[in-house]
Amino acid sequence: MKSNLSPIKERIDPNDLLETIVNSSYPKPRWMLNESINDKTWYLSKVGINLSFYKENLNKARKFEFKKKIADNEYLTDKINEALLIDIRNSLLYLDTTGKITRPARISDIAISVIHLIYHANEFRISKSEPLVRSLEQIKLKELKHYLLSFNVERDLFEKAVNFILIKWSSKSDINWSLIKTEFAITTREFKSLKYKVIKYLESKDDGFFSQMAYKREYNNACTREFDIDFDLYPSQSTISNEISKLEAFFTARTAQKYKFQYSPMKLFSVGRTIFDEMIDRVKTPLMPISLSLHTTSSALHFARVYGEPLRQYLSDLSKGEVNRIKELGIALSTSRQHSLKIKNYVYKTTKIPSALKPLIITSWEKADVSKFDYSELRNGMSVNMAIRLYTAAIWILIASFSAGRATSLRTLNRNCFVQSPVDGLFDIVMKIPKSSERLELEKVHRPIPDLIYDYGLEFALMVCELEERRGFIGDENELFLFGCALSYRSISAAREDGGENSKNPLSDDYINASINMFMDWIESPLIGGKRWYPSTHQFRRLFAVVYFNFSDQIGLDELSWFMGHSNLDQTFYYAEVSPDDEWIDEAEATIAQIGASLNKHINGDQAVRSIINKARQSTNISTVLETLVRRLIDEHKEKTGQQVRFCKIDGNEVFFYFIKP
Repeated sequence: MKSNLSPIKERIDPNDLLETIVNSSYPKPRWMLNESINDKTWYLSKVGINLSFYKENLNKARKFEFKKKIADNEYLTDKINEALLIDIRNSLLYLDTTGKITRPARISDIAISVIHLIYHANEFRISKSEPLVRSLEQIKLKELKHYLLSFNVERDLFEKAVNFILIKWSSKSDINWSLIKTEFAITTREFKSLKYKVIKYLESKDDGFFSQMAYKREYNNACTREFDIDFDLYPSQSTISNEISKLEAFFTARTAQKYKFQYSPMKLFSVGRTIFDEMIDRVKTPLMPISLSLHTTSSALHFARVYGEPLRQYLSDLSKGEVNRIKELGIALSTSRQHSLKIKNYVYKTTKIPSALKPLIITSWEKADVSKFDYSELRNGMSVNMAIRLYTAAIWILIASFSAGRATSLRTLNRNCFVQSPVDGLFDIVMKIPKSSERLELEKVHRPIPDLIYDYGLEFALMVCELEERRGFIGDENELFLFGCALSYRSISAAREDGGENSKNPLSDDYINASINMFMDWIESPLIGGKRWYPSTHQFRRLFAVVYFNFSDQIGLDELSWFMGHSNLDQTFYYAEVSPDDEWIDEAEATIAQIGASLNKHINGDQAVRSIINKARQSTNISTVLETLVRRLIDEHKEKTGQQVRFCKIDGNEVFFYFIKP
């Protein structure tokens, strides 16, 4: 397995590293907002947001507290655990200084994993009345191994827990998880694994087990995979691999440790295959049926075309009415906030709704019962807030469908992201790509978009401006987000101004996903077996990959790879793999032939694939003849055995080709 800790350029001269380690004089990381690296709370910047933003908004930063429990009644920051704290902190600084990690989120992830390992080891020691872990070197191999094994869930324990829950509770929010942990006398890591699997099982059976605060969908989700008790209790390979990678970071950083972490999890356990008989392979993002995707895109276009401009105008009229009403009442802005709902109700009743919005059945500015959050608002009369959420979902769907952007790229779109090329007059969207850059700031790239998306996007951006002005949000349009928090339910419902507050945070993934769920219910997306397809944000990206390649007559792999922001074609292959009868299989066969025609190129394939290439290469060394010969031998093998070509992603970004009987 390839390590996730492959170094980039070091932040200090390698010749100065030894002195830095000896004196613990590490430079302050570029993502750190603290003045001192010795602080017990680190403030970390977020990728894609300028560091200057945090100077006056430190509370918006990601916060990592070193004061975390390492035993029931002890914290890492306690004086007795100073050796642990110093070695953990210096390890993180060493990894940053040597360029082995570059993203602030990875810092906290790595630290939390080793702290969880220590806590797990101490739980065992307490049960045996043994001394607690006081340094990294005291962690035993059996404790490390058992920690990783605790990601697995035994079937007997799982069934007892599910039965225990179903007898006592009817929704996830009611479950007393502390009682369950006590009832079954398991470690914290074992409990977390059990809880995760139980929730997955309950939610796959009944959407009612979702949080009461989340949007309640009209139907169960058709793209949620059924929970298979014979398979899904095993740990995910990606989870175990990632956990091993994070703990390996501390072994990598042992140079910076006084009391050194002794074991290399990567060497001992590889990706987990040495300790787990079975693991769940990475589950590919479900592919939305093409008929549903066309219906969704068409509905999003319809919403943007018909309701976009009048909704913005209506919101402007409501805002003006709110200002006038406050003046009529002769009250101060601060006082008006106490009467916000009354003012809104009055303004809604006295402001004419544009005729174009009548089909939306808008019956209020904001709904009265905030505790009820489900599809009924779509059917019985929606609020202005709900209409804006539907509009947000529609624009997100359109941009995602035509740009292939990752969720992070779409969430961090700036409000002025729609541009027209002065060279050819065509239209682009400027987005930030998180995986193609080693810099903390995301790399900006231009992606072509249809003129309609440009027009609808600008109209939506104008509405976002309206909301920001209403709240008194201040900021450069190069910093404010297109899908910024001014669009949130809470922001739309708030009083007119917040005294010049800066607001540069984007909407969360959960908020966007819930808005898309609402949109799918509103358009009454066709059911599949009594269920409705509620796509995640990432499904639009994968759909783009499949549709683009098919519409380009199967020759657009290079262009698609550029669109997806992939570093190589193998990574694009992973996204494009869909079903056994898909056109991508032909592209897989063509790739095998191309590799075979390159005499010095190795192929990752099973015995049958390698035999075909070897047989072809023994016959000729002329590449143009080789490629045709490999294709013919593949066809002969398929006809003789009834097998078909398949492919899957393996280590790194490489692809493994194999034959299988359907």
